[in-house]
Amino acid sequence: MKRSVLLIGIMITLGMGCTMTKKSQQEGQVSPKEAISVDVTGLNATQQEEVKNMINEIIPLIREGKNESQIIQFLQEQDAKKITRYRVEVGDAPTKGPDNAKVTIVEYTDFQCPFCARVQPTLTQILEKYPQDVRKVFKQHPLSFHKDAPLAAEASLAAGAQGKFWEMKELLFNNQKQLKEENLIQYAQQLGLDLEQFKSDLSTHKYKEQVERETEEAVKLGATGTPAFFVNGRYLSGAKPLESFVAVIDEELSGKKIPSRWGTNVKDERKQTQKTQRPTEDPNKIYTMPVGSSPVKGPQDAPVTVVMFQDFQCPFSNRSQSTVKQLRELYPDKVKLVFKNYPLNFHKEAEIAAEAALAAGAQGKFWEMHDKIFANQKNISIDILKGYAQELNLDMNKFNEDLDTHRYKKTIDEDMKLATGAGVRGTPTFFINGKKLVGAKPVGEFQKVIDTLK
Repeated sequence: MKRSVLLIGIMITLGMGCTMTKKSQQEGQVSPKEAISVDVTGLNATQQEEVKNMINEIIPLIREGKNESQIIQFLQEQDAKKITRYRVEVGDAPTKGPDNAKVTIVEYTDFQCPFCARVQPTLTQILEKYPQDVRKVFKQHPLSFHKDAPLAAEASLAAGAQGKFWEMKELLFNNQKQLKEENLIQYAQQLGLDLEQFKSDLSTHKYKEQVERETEEAVKLGATGTPAFFVNGRYLSGAKPLESFVAVIDEELSGKKIPSRWGTNVKDERKQTQKTQRPTEDPNKIYTMPVGSSPVKGPQDAPVTVVMFQDFQCPFSNRSQSTVKQLRELYPDKVKLVFKNYPLNFHKEAEIAAEAALAAGAQGKFWEMHDKIFANQKNISIDILKGYAQELNLDMNKFNEDLDTHRYKKTIDEDMKLATGAGVRGTPTFFINGKKLVGAKPVGEFQKVIDTLK
Protein backbone atom coordinates (compact mmCIF):
# COMPACT_ATOMS: atom_id res chain seq x y z
CA MET A 1 0.00 0.00 0.00
CA LYS A 2 2.33 2.75 -1.30
CA ARG A 3 1.93 5.99 0.62
CA SER A 4 -1.20 4.48 2.06
CA VAL A 5 -1.60 7.26 4.60
CA LEU A 6 -2.49 9.76 1.91
CA LEU A 7 -4.63 7.26 0.01
CA ILE A 8 -6.65 6.22 3.05
CA GLY A 9 -6.99 9.84 4.12
CA ILE A 10 -8.55 10.63 0.74
CA MET A 11 -10.81 7.57 0.98
CA ILE A 12 -12.04 8.57 4.40
CA THR A 13 -12.65 12.24 3.69
CA LEU A 14 -14.29 11.58 0.32
CA GLY A 15 -16.41 8.68 1.52
CA MET A 16 -14.63 6.11 -0.67
CA GLY A 17 -14.99 3.15 1.69
CA CYS A 18 -15.41 5.19 4.86
CA THR A 19 -18.41 7.42 5.48
CA MET A 20 -19.80 9.79 8.09
CA THR A 21 -23.09 11.57 7.57
CA LYS A 22 -23.30 15.29 8.25
CA LYS A 23 -26.72 14.79 9.78
CA SER A 24 -25.55 12.43 12.48
CA GLN A 25 -22.69 14.76 13.28
CA GLN A 26 -24.94 17.80 13.51
CA GLU A 27 -27.58 16.09 15.63
CA GLY A 28 -24.99 14.70 18.01
CA GLN A 29 -26.62 11.28 17.90
CA VAL A 30 -23.31 9.39 17.60
CA SER A 31 -19.66 10.17 18.08
CA PRO A 32 -17.37 10.60 15.05
CA LYS A 33 -15.73 7.29 15.90
CA GLU A 34 -19.05 5.47 15.91
CA ALA A 35 -20.20 7.24 12.75
CA ILE A 36 -17.21 6.15 10.69
CA SER A 37 -17.47 2.82 8.95
CA VAL A 38 -14.60 1.37 6.94
CA ASP A 39 -14.71 -1.17 4.17
CA VAL A 40 -11.49 -3.17 4.63
CA THR A 41 -12.33 -5.82 2.05
CA GLY A 42 -9.18 -6.95 0.28
CA LEU A 43 -6.79 -5.42 2.83
CA ASN A 44 -4.28 -7.59 4.69
CA ALA A 45 -3.79 -7.45 8.46
CA THR A 46 -1.07 -4.79 8.26
CA GLN A 47 -3.18 -2.56 6.04
CA GLN A 48 -6.23 -3.00 8.27
CA GLU A 49 -4.14 -1.97 11.28
CA GLU A 50 -2.97 1.12 9.40
CA VAL A 51 -6.57 2.03 8.55
CA LYS A 52 -7.51 1.69 12.23
CA ASN A 53 -4.64 3.96 13.29
CA MET A 54 -5.59 6.43 10.60
CA ILE A 55 -9.16 6.67 11.89
CA ASN A 56 -7.85 7.37 15.40
CA GLU A 57 -5.77 10.24 13.99
CA ILE A 58 -8.63 11.66 11.95
CA ILE A 59 -11.35 11.68 14.63
CA PRO A 60 -9.93 14.63 16.62
CA LEU A 61 -9.61 16.61 13.38
CA ILE A 62 -13.25 15.96 12.51
CA ARG A 63 -14.29 17.10 15.99
CA GLU A 64 -12.32 20.31 15.43
CA GLY A 65 -14.22 20.91 12.21
CA LYS A 66 -11.23 20.52 9.88
CA ASN A 67 -12.07 20.32 6.20
CA GLU A 68 -10.90 17.71 3.71
CA SER A 69 -7.78 19.54 2.52
CA GLN A 70 -6.71 20.36 6.08
CA ILE A 71 -7.01 16.71 7.09
CA ILE A 72 -5.00 15.51 4.09
CA GLN A 73 -2.29 18.10 4.79
CA PHE A 74 -2.14 16.99 8.42
CA LEU A 75 -1.82 13.35 7.42
CA GLN A 76 0.98 14.14 5.00
CA GLU A 77 2.87 16.05 7.69
CA GLN A 78 2.41 13.25 10.21
CA ASP A 79 3.48 10.62 7.68
CA ALA A 80 6.71 12.49 6.96
CA LYS A 81 7.63 12.31 10.66
CA LYS A 82 7.10 8.56 10.98
CA ILE A 83 9.84 5.99 10.77
CA THR A 84 9.21 2.86 8.72
CA ARG A 85 9.34 -0.59 10.26
CA TYR A 86 9.32 -3.92 8.47
CA ARG A 87 7.92 -7.20 9.73
CA VAL A 88 10.70 -9.78 10.03
CA GLU A 89 9.97 -13.16 11.58
CA VAL A 90 12.63 -14.85 13.71
CA GLY A 91 11.53 -18.31 12.65
CA ASP A 92 14.08 -21.06 13.28
CA ALA A 93 17.12 -18.80 12.78
CA PRO A 94 19.95 -18.91 15.36
CA THR A 95 19.63 -16.31 18.13
CA LYS A 96 21.87 -14.90 20.82
CA GLY A 97 20.58 -12.93 23.78
CA PRO A 98 17.42 -13.07 25.93
CA ASP A 99 14.21 -14.17 24.19
CA ASN A 100 12.36 -11.38 26.02
CA ALA A 101 14.85 -8.67 25.01
CA LYS A 102 13.27 -5.30 24.26
CA VAL A 103 15.31 -4.95 21.05
CA THR A 104 15.75 -7.62 18.39
CA ILE A 105 18.37 -7.17 15.68
CA VAL A 106 17.85 -9.39 12.65
CA GLU A 107 20.94 -9.63 10.46
CA TYR A 108 20.91 -10.88 6.86
CA THR A 109 24.46 -11.80 5.96
CA ASP A 110 26.84 -13.58 3.57
CA PHE A 111 29.91 -15.49 4.73
CA GLN A 112 31.98 -14.30 1.74
CA CYS A 113 31.00 -10.65 2.05
CA PRO A 114 33.93 -8.58 3.45
CA PHE A 115 31.55 -5.97 4.86
CA CYS A 116 29.64 -8.70 6.74
CA ALA A 117 32.91 -9.82 8.32
CA ARG A 118 33.88 -6.25 9.13
CA VAL A 119 30.71 -5.58 11.14
CA GLN A 120 30.94 -8.68 13.36
CA PRO A 121 33.10 -7.01 16.08
CA THR A 122 30.52 -4.20 16.22
CA LEU A 123 27.72 -6.72 16.81
CA THR A 124 29.76 -8.32 19.59
CA GLN A 125 30.15 -4.89 21.20
CA ILE A 126 26.40 -4.37 21.03
CA LEU A 127 25.66 -7.61 22.88
CA GLU A 128 28.26 -6.70 25.51
CA LYS A 129 26.78 -3.21 25.92
CA TYR A 130 23.16 -4.42 26.17
CA PRO A 131 23.35 -7.95 27.67
CA GLN A 132 19.73 -7.98 28.87
CA ASP A 133 18.08 -5.72 26.31
CA VAL A 134 19.28 -6.91 22.90
CA ARG A 135 18.75 -10.18 21.07
CA LYS A 136 20.59 -10.88 17.81
CA VAL A 137 19.07 -13.07 15.08
CA PHE A 138 21.30 -14.44 12.33
CA LYS A 139 19.75 -15.02 8.89
CA GLN A 140 21.40 -16.27 5.73
CA HIS A 141 21.63 -14.26 2.49
CA PRO A 142 24.45 -15.65 0.33
CA LEU A 143 24.79 -13.40 -2.72
CA SER A 144 24.79 -15.05 -6.15
CA PHE A 145 28.32 -13.90 -7.07
CA HIS A 146 29.83 -15.42 -3.91
CA LYS A 147 30.06 -19.01 -5.09
CA ASP A 148 31.19 -20.55 -1.80
CA ALA A 149 28.74 -18.65 0.40
CA PRO A 150 25.68 -20.97 0.03
CA LEU A 151 27.53 -24.09 1.23
CA ALA A 152 29.17 -22.09 4.02
CA ALA A 153 25.69 -21.02 5.11
CA GLU A 154 24.55 -24.65 5.13
CA ALA A 155 27.66 -25.60 7.12
CA SER A 156 26.89 -23.01 9.80
CA LEU A 157 23.38 -24.41 10.24
CA ALA A 158 24.68 -27.98 10.27
CA ALA A 159 27.07 -26.96 13.05
CA GLY A 160 24.17 -25.24 14.78
CA ALA A 161 22.26 -28.54 14.83
CA GLN A 162 25.13 -29.81 16.99
CA GLY A 163 25.14 -26.75 19.23
CA LYS A 164 28.06 -24.96 17.59
CA PHE A 165 26.50 -22.41 15.23
CA TRP A 166 28.21 -19.32 16.69
CA GLU A 167 31.59 -21.03 16.91
CA MET A 168 31.33 -22.09 13.26
CA LYS A 169 30.20 -18.59 12.31
CA GLU A 170 33.38 -17.13 13.80
CA LEU A 171 35.58 -19.62 11.92
CA LEU A 172 33.86 -18.91 8.61
CA PHE A 173 34.17 -15.14 8.89
CA ASN A 174 37.79 -15.41 10.03
CA ASN A 175 38.64 -17.60 7.02
CA GLN A 176 36.56 -16.02 4.25
CA LYS A 177 38.96 -17.03 1.50
CA GLN A 178 38.91 -20.68 2.53
CA LEU A 179 35.30 -21.83 2.30
CA LYS A 180 35.55 -24.91 0.08
CA GLU A 181 33.91 -28.12 1.28
CA GLU A 182 37.21 -29.56 2.53
CA ASN A 183 37.76 -26.39 4.57
CA LEU A 184 34.29 -26.64 6.09
CA ILE A 185 34.90 -30.24 7.13
CA GLN A 186 38.21 -29.19 8.67
CA TYR A 187 36.43 -26.51 10.73
CA ALA A 188 33.85 -29.07 11.86
CA GLN A 189 36.62 -31.36 13.02
CA GLN A 190 38.28 -28.45 14.81
CA LEU A 191 35.01 -27.83 16.70
CA GLY A 192 34.71 -31.47 17.69
CA LEU A 193 31.51 -32.09 15.71
CA ASP A 194 30.16 -35.48 14.70
CA LEU A 195 31.87 -35.51 11.30
CA GLU A 196 29.71 -38.23 9.75
CA GLN A 197 26.55 -36.31 10.60
CA PHE A 198 28.11 -33.03 9.42
CA LYS A 199 29.24 -34.54 6.11
CA SER A 200 25.82 -36.09 5.60
CA ASP A 201 24.10 -32.74 6.22
CA LEU A 202 26.33 -31.07 3.62
CA SER A 203 26.07 -33.83 0.97
CA THR A 204 22.27 -34.02 1.27
CA HIS A 205 21.96 -30.21 1.50
CA LYS A 206 19.77 -30.66 4.55
CA TYR A 207 19.70 -26.92 5.28
CA LYS A 208 19.56 -25.63 1.71
CA GLU A 209 15.82 -24.98 1.96
CA GLN A 210 16.30 -22.78 5.05
CA VAL A 211 19.09 -20.81 3.37
CA GLU A 212 16.98 -20.24 0.26
CA ARG A 213 13.93 -19.33 2.32
CA GLU A 214 15.81 -16.71 4.31
CA THR A 215 17.39 -15.33 1.15
CA GLU A 216 13.93 -15.00 -0.38
CA GLU A 217 12.77 -13.17 2.75
CA ALA A 218 15.57 -10.63 2.34
CA VAL A 219 14.78 -10.11 -1.34
CA LYS A 220 11.06 -9.61 -0.61
CA LEU A 221 11.99 -7.02 1.99
CA GLY A 222 14.13 -5.23 -0.60
CA ALA A 223 17.30 -5.88 1.39
CA THR A 224 19.26 -7.17 -1.59
CA GLY A 225 22.74 -6.31 -0.31
CA THR A 226 24.68 -7.49 2.71
CA PRO A 227 24.90 -6.96 5.55
CA ALA A 228 21.34 -5.79 6.16
CA PHE A 229 19.85 -5.25 9.61
CA PHE A 230 16.36 -4.78 11.03
CA VAL A 231 16.45 -3.29 14.53
CA ASN A 232 12.96 -3.83 15.91
CA GLY A 233 11.99 -3.70 12.25
CA ARG A 234 13.95 -0.53 11.49
CA TYR A 235 16.24 -0.98 8.49
CA LEU A 236 19.99 -0.35 8.63
CA SER A 237 22.15 -1.14 5.62
CA GLY A 238 25.85 -1.93 5.50
CA ALA A 239 28.69 -2.28 7.99
CA LYS A 240 27.60 0.65 10.12
CA PRO A 241 29.75 1.84 13.06
CA LEU A 242 28.68 1.11 16.62
CA GLU A 243 27.30 4.63 17.04
CA SER A 244 24.69 4.09 14.31
CA PHE A 245 23.29 1.02 16.08
CA VAL A 246 23.46 2.64 19.52
CA ALA A 247 21.41 5.63 18.35
CA VAL A 248 18.57 3.37 17.21
CA ILE A 249 18.79 0.96 20.16
CA ASP A 250 18.78 3.76 22.75
CA GLU A 251 15.75 5.31 21.10
CA GLU A 252 13.95 1.95 21.18
CA LEU A 253 14.82 1.55 24.88
CA SER A 254 13.86 5.11 25.82
CA GLY A 255 10.25 4.24 26.53
CA LYS A 256 9.08 7.10 24.35
CA LYS A 257 6.36 6.54 21.78
CA ILE A 258 8.01 6.47 18.36
CA PRO A 259 5.66 7.44 15.50
CA SER A 260 6.00 4.67 12.94
CA ARG A 261 4.28 2.89 10.10
CA TRP A 262 4.68 -0.52 8.52
CA GLY A 263 6.46 -0.89 5.21
CA THR A 264 6.79 -3.93 2.98
CA ASN A 265 9.83 -3.31 0.75
CA VAL A 266 12.84 -1.17 1.61
CA LYS A 267 13.72 -0.33 -1.99
CA ASP A 268 10.18 0.64 -2.94
CA GLU A 269 9.85 2.85 0.12
CA ARG A 270 13.16 4.59 -0.56
CA LYS A 271 12.36 5.17 -4.21
CA GLN A 272 9.06 6.74 -3.20
CA THR A 273 10.76 8.87 -0.55
CA GLN A 274 13.40 10.02 -3.02
CA LYS A 275 10.70 10.99 -5.52
CA THR A 276 8.93 13.13 -2.95
CA GLN A 277 11.96 14.55 -1.14
CA ARG A 278 14.73 14.91 -3.70
CA PRO A 279 14.34 17.97 -5.93
CA THR A 280 14.62 17.35 -9.64
CA GLU A 281 18.06 18.37 -10.83
CA ASP A 282 18.36 20.60 -13.88
CA PRO A 283 20.35 18.51 -16.42
CA ASN A 284 21.63 21.70 -18.05
CA LYS A 285 22.83 23.38 -14.87
CA ILE A 286 26.42 24.61 -14.97
CA TYR A 287 28.35 24.25 -11.71
CA THR A 288 31.33 26.31 -10.68
CA MET A 289 34.28 23.95 -10.35
CA PRO A 290 37.51 25.70 -9.28
CA VAL A 291 40.65 23.75 -10.19
CA GLY A 292 42.59 24.98 -7.19
CA SER A 293 45.67 22.93 -6.41
CA SER A 294 44.21 19.69 -7.78
CA PRO A 295 46.33 17.47 -10.07
CA VAL A 296 45.93 18.37 -13.74
CA LYS A 297 46.70 16.55 -16.98
CA GLY A 298 46.50 18.35 -20.32
CA PRO A 299 47.13 21.88 -21.63
CA GLN A 300 46.60 24.61 -19.04
CA ASP A 301 44.81 26.72 -21.66
CA ALA A 302 42.57 23.90 -22.92
CA PRO A 303 39.05 25.19 -23.74
CA VAL A 304 37.40 22.19 -22.03
CA THR A 305 38.05 21.29 -18.40
CA VAL A 306 36.86 17.92 -17.12
CA VAL A 307 36.80 17.83 -13.34
CA MET A 308 36.44 14.28 -12.06
CA PHE A 309 35.56 13.18 -8.54
CA GLN A 310 36.98 9.72 -7.97
CA ASP A 311 37.41 7.09 -5.24
CA PHE A 312 40.48 4.84 -5.43
CA GLN A 313 38.52 1.83 -4.10
CA CYS A 314 35.43 2.35 -6.27
CA PRO A 315 35.26 -0.25 -9.08
CA PHE A 316 33.30 2.18 -11.24
CA SER A 317 35.96 4.87 -10.81
CA ASN A 318 38.47 2.25 -11.92
CA ARG A 319 36.33 1.33 -14.91
CA SER A 320 36.18 4.98 -15.97
CA GLN A 321 39.98 5.20 -16.28
CA SER A 322 39.95 3.70 -19.78
CA THR A 323 37.39 6.32 -20.83
CA VAL A 324 39.52 9.10 -19.35
CA LYS A 325 42.50 7.80 -21.33
CA GLN A 326 40.41 7.82 -24.53
CA LEU A 327 39.46 11.44 -23.90
CA ARG A 328 43.13 12.42 -23.72
CA GLU A 329 43.79 10.61 -27.00
CA LEU A 330 40.73 12.06 -28.77
CA TYR A 331 41.23 15.65 -27.54
CA PRO A 332 44.97 16.12 -26.78
CA ASP A 333 44.78 19.91 -27.18
CA LYS A 334 41.17 20.56 -26.26
CA VAL A 335 40.69 18.79 -22.91
CA LYS A 336 42.27 19.33 -19.51
CA LEU A 337 41.62 16.70 -16.82
CA VAL A 338 41.38 17.67 -13.15
CA PHE A 339 41.41 15.00 -10.44
CA LYS A 340 39.53 15.54 -7.19
CA ASN A 341 39.05 13.06 -4.37
CA TYR A 342 35.72 11.79 -3.10
CA PRO A 343 36.51 8.73 -0.94
CA LEU A 344 33.25 7.05 0.06
CA ASN A 345 32.90 6.21 3.75
CA PHE A 346 32.36 2.49 3.17
CA HIS A 347 35.65 2.20 1.27
CA LYS A 348 37.93 2.07 4.29
CA GLU A 349 41.25 2.40 2.45
CA ALA A 350 40.13 5.01 -0.08
CA GLU A 351 41.08 8.04 2.01
CA ILE A 352 44.63 6.89 2.82
CA ALA A 353 45.05 6.03 -0.87
CA ALA A 354 43.95 9.57 -1.75
CA GLU A 355 46.45 10.99 0.75
CA ALA A 356 49.22 8.83 -0.74
CA ALA A 357 48.44 10.01 -4.27
CA LEU A 358 48.58 13.66 -3.20
CA ALA A 359 51.78 13.04 -1.24
CA ALA A 360 53.29 11.54 -4.39
CA GLY A 361 51.96 14.53 -6.33
CA ALA A 362 53.90 16.85 -4.04
CA GLN A 363 56.99 15.14 -5.43
CA GLY A 364 55.79 15.31 -9.04
CA LYS A 365 54.45 11.75 -9.28
CA PHE A 366 50.70 12.02 -8.73
CA TRP A 367 49.61 10.35 -11.95
CA GLU A 368 52.16 7.56 -11.62
CA MET A 369 50.88 6.79 -8.10
CA HIS A 370 47.30 7.17 -9.35
CA ASP A 371 47.91 4.50 -12.00
CA LYS A 372 49.52 2.07 -9.55
CA ILE A 373 46.69 2.35 -7.03
CA PHE A 374 43.94 1.81 -9.61
CA ALA A 375 45.87 -1.08 -11.20
CA ASN A 376 45.95 -2.86 -7.82
CA GLN A 377 42.68 -1.63 -6.39
CA LYS A 378 41.96 -4.71 -4.28
CA ASN A 379 45.29 -4.46 -2.48
CA ILE A 380 45.49 -1.14 -0.69
CA SER A 381 47.30 -0.72 2.61
CA ILE A 382 49.83 1.72 4.03
CA ASP A 383 52.66 -0.77 3.48
CA ILE A 384 51.65 -1.32 -0.14
CA LEU A 385 51.36 2.42 -0.76
CA LYS A 386 54.83 2.93 0.70
CA GLY A 387 56.08 0.19 -1.61
CA TYR A 388 54.72 2.10 -4.60
CA ALA A 389 56.48 5.23 -3.32
CA GLN A 390 59.78 3.37 -3.27
CA GLU A 391 59.20 2.07 -6.80
CA LEU A 392 58.65 5.69 -7.89
CA ASN A 393 61.92 6.75 -6.21
CA LEU A 394 60.18 9.23 -3.93
CA ASP A 395 61.83 10.82 -0.92
CA MET A 396 60.59 8.24 1.60
CA ASN A 397 61.17 10.39 4.67
CA LYS A 398 58.97 13.11 3.19
CA PHE A 399 56.37 10.63 1.93
CA ASN A 400 56.13 8.80 5.27
CA GLU A 401 55.84 12.08 7.16
CA ASP A 402 53.03 13.24 4.86
CA LEU A 403 51.08 10.05 5.53
CA ASP A 404 51.78 9.95 9.26
CA THR A 405 50.67 13.56 9.76
CA HIS A 406 47.76 13.29 7.27
CA ARG A 407 49.11 16.42 5.58
CA TYR A 408 46.61 16.23 2.72
CA LYS A 409 43.46 15.29 4.64
CA LYS A 410 42.34 18.93 4.61
CA THR A 411 42.71 19.02 0.81
CA ILE A 412 40.57 15.90 0.50
CA ASP A 413 37.96 17.37 2.86
CA GLU A 414 37.81 20.49 0.70
CA ASP A 415 37.28 18.35 -2.41
CA MET A 416 34.45 16.52 -0.68
CA LYS A 417 32.84 19.76 0.48
CA LEU A 418 32.93 21.07 -3.09
CA ALA A 419 31.42 17.80 -4.34
CA THR A 420 28.63 17.81 -1.76
CA GLY A 421 27.73 21.37 -2.66
CA ALA A 422 27.36 20.28 -6.29
CA GLY A 423 25.09 17.37 -5.40
CA VAL A 424 27.68 14.62 -5.86
CA ARG A 425 26.41 11.43 -4.21
CA GLY A 426 28.66 8.78 -5.75
CA THR A 427 31.71 8.10 -7.86
CA PRO A 428 32.78 8.70 -10.48
CA THR A 429 31.13 12.07 -11.14
CA PHE A 430 32.42 14.39 -13.86
CA PHE A 431 31.90 18.09 -14.60
CA ILE A 432 32.60 19.04 -18.22
CA ASN A 433 33.03 22.81 -18.16
CA GLY A 434 30.67 22.65 -15.20
CA LYS A 435 28.06 20.33 -16.69
CA LYS A 436 27.52 17.22 -14.59
CA LEU A 437 27.89 13.69 -15.95
CA VAL A 438 27.39 10.88 -13.44
CA GLY A 439 28.85 7.37 -13.56
CA ALA A 440 31.29 5.33 -15.62
CA LYS A 441 29.75 6.41 -18.91
CA PRO A 442 31.15 5.35 -22.32
CA VAL A 443 33.33 7.85 -24.14
CA GLY A 444 30.50 8.68 -26.53
CA GLU A 445 28.54 10.34 -23.71
CA PHE A 446 31.48 12.65 -23.05
CA GLN A 447 31.86 13.41 -26.75
CA LYS A 448 28.24 14.54 -26.97
CA VAL A 449 28.99 17.26 -24.42
CA ILE A 450 32.52 18.16 -25.49
CA ASP A 451 31.71 18.45 -29.17
CA THR A 452 29.08 21.09 -28.44
CA LEU A 453 31.65 23.25 -26.67
CA LYS A 454 33.83 25.66 -28.58
